[in-house]
Amino acid sequence: MSSPLPAPDSAPLASGSSVRWVVLLTVLFFGATGGAWAWYHVAPKRFAVSYRFEATNAMSGWTFRPESLADQAVEILATTNLFNGTFYTERGERVTVFMGTWDANNPQQLSVVAHTPEICWVGAGWKAVAAGHPEKLPLRYGTNTIPFEARTFLTPDGRSRELTVWCTLVSGQVYEEAPREVQGSKPSSSNRNELQASGARRNLKSKFLKAVGERIPGDGTKQFVRFSTSAGSDWSASYALLGRFGERWLQLEAAPSGTTAPGH
Repeated sequence: MSSPLPAPDSAPLASGSSVRWVVLLTVLFFGATGGAWAWYHVAPKRFAVSYRFEATNAMSGWTFRPESLADQAVEILATTNLFNGTFYTERGERVTVFMGTWDANNPQQLSVVAHTPEICWVGAGWKAVAAGHPEKLPLRYGTNTIPFEARTFLTPDGRSRELTVWCTLVSGQVYEEAPREVQGSKPSSSNRNELQASGARRNLKSKFLKAVGERIPGDGTKQFVRFSTSAGSDWSASYALLGRFGERWLQLEAAPSGTTAPGH
């Protein structure tokens, strides 16, 4: 009985094909990387104004109490340039504040666009609810108006609500968020998580498209500012309080008109 014929040697063919695929993938990778770099850095877009926030802990009529963050939180945030605490007045008003800054030379920059209350607070058990107020709180600093996101959250124990506003700056530009599908005051447990996850995806998608479309580089200074107060049955009083407070607590530095978005 004759022995079976040996299979044809296909190793050289397979090897050549593999090499071609490796070369092709390498070319595509470096082409995409180089194209992305060029989109942001070759003849970069010139923005009308580049912004930066500065916060104060000394305001007449208000007493500030700094609050430390847990070591784990500081490690996650990857910056020590933090402003965290609560302001009080003798009339019983209270505003809780947070601001973080990540300079461009920080090797562990936080992707602040993924750490808004709608993502982090909800992940900790808070619930975003409809309260009837506008989705934006515009704050005026001289001739500049900065749109802050505005949202009301129900505490994890369900006993109180917090009207919260925040703003994200990346390379000196405001990252505005997409319109929301706001839930009712008592969202059903069956679809709450799905709605929040969907909202988070829309948020990140809108910011990504804005960054690409408007050529906002992600390697410049990043800032995230948030402040909040108790939200009663009448949201207008809390909304007005946060507006007055924000325009005093924060100072806005605006670069001269026509400068390139900062990378420092």
